[in-house]
Formats: sequence, C-alpha cells, structure tokens
Amino acid sequence: MDPKDGAKQDAAKPEAKRAPASRWKPIAVGLAALAVIAVLIVVVTGNSGDEDSPDSSAEAARIVSVDELREAAGSADNPIYWAGPQDGAELELSSSEEGRTYVRYLEDGAEAGDPGNEFLTVGTYPFPNAAAALRKLGNEPGGVLASTPGGGVVYFDRQRPQNVYLAFPGSSLQVEVFDPDAKRALGLVVSGLIVPIG
Repeated sequence: MDPKDGAKQDAAKPEAKRAPASRWKPIAVGLAALAVIAVLIVVVTGNSGDEDSPDSSAEAARIVSVDELREAAGSADNPIYWAGPQDGAELELSSSEEGRTYVRYLEDGAEAGDPGNEFLTVGTYPFPNAAAALRKLGNEPGGVLASTPGGGVVYFDRQRPQNVYLAFPGSSLQVEVFDPDAKRALGLVVSGLIVPIG
C-alpha cells in the first residue's frame, strides 16, 4: 500500500464534530449562578448545609417554661426573638458560642434535641447590617421582600418559603423563622408576632 493512499484515506475521514463554544455558555452561566446562590445562603444563614454536624460549643437544647425563657433572655448578650406562647407546644431553648439562639416549639410529645425539622423555630443571629443584606437578597431572582408593622425588613426565597428572615434597620441581628407551613411562617413575621422576649 502506498503511504500516500493512507494519507488520502485519513483525509477522507470526517472529523469528529465539536460542540460550538456558544452551546456551553448557558451551562457555564448556570453553574456560576448556582455558586453565587450557595455563597449567599451561607452568608445569610451562616449555614454550610451540614445540618447533621453538631456545634460542639452549643448549649444543649432544653425544655424551658416561659419564665425560664424570659430569664435566659434577660442574661443574654442580645435580644432573643420568639413567636410568643403557642397552644399545644413546649418551648425548647438552645444556643451556640457564636451567639445564635434558637427557640423551637415542640409538639406531640417531642423531647428536647429532637432531630425532626417539623417544628416552628425562631432563630436569632448576630449579623452586621442585616436589614441591608436582606434588601439585597430581595433583589435577586426568586427573592421576595415585605415589611412588618414596626418597619422590619422581611425576606424569603420562593424556592424555600418555609424560611422567612427578619431584620430591623440599625440592628445587628437577623431573625429566621422556620415552619413547615410556609404561610404560617410568613404570617407570623409580617403580622409583627415575632418579637423579642420581654
């Protein structure tokens, strides 16, 4: 076989088609957007997504009475927010070394530290310029902004409406209200029922 014939046969083979670069552009943009959203979630909630890893510095969750909750709030460095007493629910209080405080409303005989996420929960977190951060998130795709009667900034994401965030201008605290019923979570916040324990 003549080497020139082999070259002619190779030249006659069609080259494998490559996808045009423009085909990958929307995928790259989508991945970049997901990365930005993930960073914003961590910044706003302080949650890296590892829900199962306990905070070794956290105060153990415990069932408390309303009076015990008031006492704990009186000795805390920052106000602790809650949704007031709720019929049929026991109050669970926990906190972390970073100053985060959680009030959960346990129902149906659940015990302190129950791993379930089906309970109304009000978290209070130190967060500089919290109201401005929520306003910024409200301008992102899927972000929704509202306000409370007292001028608080309310934010939630349409993809996770069960988590509603609240901050007041001039305050360095962010409040997160979680409820499996998204309408209840939002209703508690926008009606002004999420207040500091007093």
